[in-house]
Amino acid sequence: MQRETVSNPYIAPHLAELPLHRVLIRSTECLLLSEVPFERPLLDVGSGDGHFAATLFAKPVDVGVDPDRRVMPEAARRGGYRSLLVASATALPLGDASFASVLSNSTMEHISNVDAAVAEAARVLRPGGLLAATFPSEHFGEYLLFASLSRSLGLRGLGRAYERWFNRISNHHHVDGPNTWRQRFEAAGLEVLRWRYYFPARNHRLFDLSHYLSAPALLTRRLLGRWVLFPQKARLGLLSRALAPYCSQGPEDRGAYLFFLCRRPPASGRT
Repeated sequence: MQRETVSNPYIAPHLAELPLHRVLIRSTECLLLSEVPFERPLLDVGSGDGHFAATLFAKPVDVGVDPDRRVMPEAARRGGYRSLLVASATALPLGDASFASVLSNSTMEHISNVDAAVAEAARVLRPGGLLAATFPSEHFGEYLLFASLSRSLGLRGLGRAYERWFNRISNHHHVDGPNTWRQRFEAAGLEVLRWRYYFPARNHRLFDLSHYLSAPALLTRRLLGRWVLFPQKARLGLLSRALAPYCSQGPEDRGAYLFFLCRRPPASGRT
């Protein structure tokens, strides 16, 4: 079998600052979302510490929104946003039809009232505007390494328990399939242009394992305020090449995550 060749320029900047599990999934999502034709002004729902937007976009995002006030200073220092707001995705303090594009990367799964969040994203979009959203799929728990190992040993109950535990500590309120998400978007008046799975089982198994491999980074983060102590370029180059096959989107018909691209329908009489 021919070895998979993958090029992902987003791995190195993530490795320089983030623990391994975030490197794997966020590098993949950067590669995926770099293909979306985001028009400005752009709203990022779930801006977090700002690393993702600062890595993905060459120019600062117009507005970033996050309910966690504690991450705002770090997001501001990174310079990835023109403006940052502390607010809930279910009640955006923004005007109707005020954005040409909305991004929600790995955010909606954490919102209990996700229907309200989708409705708010649709409300602030201009007619013809795009919403790009990513979130875990119904296969998220199934593809975890230790859930898979448990099932292979005939310990299905243990595997299911591990899946529930991992989703709980990840604060996942929703790990749903594409039909459920399509219904949510369409109920908010959005048109689904396309969707796909990404992050196949092989990548997700390493993602699971990397949480434990990255445990020492929790200590450096708490003591020194950063995840990575020695981001030397030579080491990053070698490690980037090794990780590249695991930061790939994978086949469209299966994966631990889902990507949706939606559009608010143009105003009547316009295309």
